[in-house]
Amino acid sequence: MSTGWVNLSKNCRTLPFANARGCYSSVLAEHVMYSMLYFYRQTWRSLASRAEHKWDPFLMVELRGRKVGIIGYGDIGQASAKLLSAFGMEVTGVKRSASTKEVDEYGVRLVHGDAERERVLRESDFVVNILPGTEETKRFFNKELFSMMKPSAVYISIGRGITQNEDDLACALRDGVIRGASVDVFEREPLPAESPLWDISDDKLLLTAHSADRTANLVPDSVRRFIGLVNEYAKTKRLDTYLVDPVRGY
Repeated sequence: MSTGWVNLSKNCRTLPFANARGCYSSVLAEHVMYSMLYFYRQTWRSLASRAEHKWDPFLMVELRGRKVGIIGYGDIGQASAKLLSAFGMEVTGVKRSASTKEVDEYGVRLVHGDAERERVLRESDFVVNILPGTEETKRFFNKELFSMMKPSAVYISIGRGITQNEDDLACALRDGVIRGASVDVFEREPLPAESPLWDISDDKLLLTAHSADRTANLVPDSVRRFIGLVNEYAKTKRLDTYLVDPVRGY
């Protein structure tokens, strides 16, 4: 078992491959919520005050009414939207292609296309990157896209590390182009010691070691999916569910 189409040798890509869609969606959605609360509840400030034995009450910011743009609105995005809607947030999901409906069951407005994506980037308080890792999306989030976001925006990355330019992200955080970022995935892992992201302060960056889905259920859920697919193939000699599209790469 492995994760990510880009990790496969091109010689293997004529074979049918299945994905783990749904196995990690709910726990990754929890990480999205945690990231938002980290910034709007200023968690780093409370920890610093406690370390100094300092009583420091300060104003919190509500999530209710804030705008969220989910770039790459698939299974993880939908699981996130389910939680976000419970907090009274306004969510827009940006998809690769047009949807048959304008609003889904979670109240998420569904859009597609470059113009709509740029509008979402400019208007959102939180931009959640859940893009798949393909040649088309490599370093997709770069200086140009970060500059489209509001100075108060928070960028959350839980999809694939190759979809962001980390040097551009570090510059955007240092220069105040965006307020903050929560990043769990990186182009090179472990993140190299010389990465500029290590030096970004806690009030601007929540950095986790590709561990947003690392719970006690991670391996059992993956194994159950694998066994289920093996059983399906053994009975039918075909796989009709959870197949990777070799053209799209996910």
